[in-house]
Amino acid sequence: MTRTDDLTARLLDGTLTDAEAAELEALVAADPAARAAHLAALTLEAALRGLRTDFDPAFARDTAARIEADRGERVAAGVLAEIAARPAPAWDRRPARRSARWAALAALAAAVLVGAWVAIRPADGPAPVPAPLVPEVARITLLSGSVEVVESGEVLGAGAALAAGQTIRTVGDESAAVVEFADRTRLELHADTEVRLTAGGDSADAPRKVYLVHGQVSAVVGSGETVVSTGAADAVARSGAFSMCASGPTSARVESRDGDVQVMRGEPGEAAAPVALGPGRAAFVRDEAAPITVEPALRPHTVPRDVLDFRGAYTVAFTPDGREVWAASAKQLVRWRVGPGAAEPRVARDLYLTPNGNDGHFGILTPDRGTLVSCAVDDRQDRVLVRSLPSGTVRAALPVRVTELRFACAAPDGAWFAAVFQKPTRRLRVWDAGTGRERFALDWEGYTAAATPDGRLLAVDVTDHRRSTKNMVAFLDPATGERAFDLPTARKAVTAMAFTRDGRYMAAGTNGAVQVWDVPERKLVRTIEGFERSVSALAFSPDGALVAAGMGDGQAWVWSAATGRRVQVIETGERGVRSLVFSPDGKSLAAATSRAPVTLWDVAPEPADGPPGL
Repeated sequence: MTRTDDLTARLLDGTLTDAEAAELEALVAADPAARAAHLAALTLEAALRGLRTDFDPAFARDTAARIEADRGERVAAGVLAEIAARPAPAWDRRPARRSARWAALAALAAAVLVGAWVAIRPADGPAPVPAPLVPEVARITLLSGSVEVVESGEVLGAGAALAAGQTIRTVGDESAAVVEFADRTRLELHADTEVRLTAGGDSADAPRKVYLVHGQVSAVVGSGETVVSTGAADAVARSGAFSMCASGPTSARVESRDGDVQVMRGEPGEAAAPVALGPGRAAFVRDEAAPITVEPALRPHTVPRDVLDFRGAYTVAFTPDGREVWAASAKQLVRWRVGPGAAEPRVARDLYLTPNGNDGHFGILTPDRGTLVSCAVDDRQDRVLVRSLPSGTVRAALPVRVTELRFACAAPDGAWFAAVFQKPTRRLRVWDAGTGRERFALDWEGYTAAATPDGRLLAVDVTDHRRSTKNMVAFLDPATGERAFDLPTARKAVTAMAFTRDGRYMAAGTNGAVQVWDVPERKLVRTIEGFERSVSALAFSPDGALVAAGMGDGQAWVWSAATGRRVQVIETGERGVRSLVFSPDGKSLAAATSRAPVTLWDVAPEPADGPPGL
């Protein structure tokens, strides 16, 4: 607790002396942060005591229950508006005699509280016993996208107060939030992350505790001990910065940037010794039985070789000679000349729709760069447009409600288009992209789809929500929907797929793992783990030696497909990697994200003595 907090508390309980009043006035006048903390405390106290113009007994009786359910934020906002409408406090207007000023404030508070008591006192019978109040432990200080309370579904805004026992989550692939505690400890919740605030750490001997249900948090620890837990391990820090990722309750990855960070776990029947993580080290916990694995955390590559100012691209592709990168969104196609000696102008743009921002629901550029399949949404109807490139001529318009679409893919030559729908019914639909005729529609439980390199088969994940051990990838005939064969991916739903150029190997990405399958042999040849992030995009190098995975947090990881050895980590600079593609010579990697420009990266050579694949 700061000195300002202590003096504010004394003011509220009526024990503030004249000397302390002078000290409080000086603190709030000299430090904007202290003044903000002081006003926040007064606002919260006002909310708790029912100081508002439309005060009524029912509101007073319900205040504690509202705060318990995390609806007190709206009450506090109303009080803040009321306070803002009143004249500024005397200490903020001009110097005056402190004794009289604080005495008047105390008298006013007492009078208002007496009035509140009179207003809520029932005519007959004993006064109701108030419900216990849940104290605020943190606030959301920064917000992008949406955050909601899991228990109630309430959507929170920036500045919302958080209480111990609440579970909150960032909603969607592009949401993030910063939660700040009283000692300036900050937790950044990345996209699709769920945490429970189990303890606020409001005393010296009580650590702050946060349970990470799934997702990723980055922590910068102020002064108190902070514990971030999963079902697999605890990350404990008394200072410094670290991040923790968990794809589920049985595994976790902790990366230390600096400071005092430890990873610990209780083994069956005994407590395991804590593992200290120095700066630049990472720990991976696979399950309850496996030992904690400590390894160097690869330093991310943060400076791309080249940047294309095109934000919101959905798909990227190289020309066969590697001299151009094509990037597409729902509204435009950009052809980007890259490499030394590239002719000017380096960028050619073809606009197909009014570019009110590049973003749309999707834009699929086929590998042969002959077709762009994209959405078109207007006041009359939703459509999927199939365009011939580079002319942009529309050769088919499909009547598809794109807002109901979960995932889409197209044949490599643009002959057909497939879409997975999640609402109002779970369906898989395939159209002929030349005529616009629907080939077939099936009831389907899945999230993602991909075409084999020859376009003869459509791979679609099958998610069994009742028994996750029955998850699989099904291979269908795109002409009839007839099922050819399945690959059992088992535990987790598949979120991205990619094939080697010859179609022999398939990479299937899940939350926390990439599986590499020998498709003709129907055999799982390797599972790559240890990154504990959600996979949003996959790509093989032209020779199949490397596999790259784009993550929900904006990183791209590159491994040896044969050994699973980590080769490179790229920091693209924005959340949500949408598309990755290697150059024809395998020496460059192009990346498209949801909001950042398209970037071009040099691919690092595989280290001869690096850490083995996990």
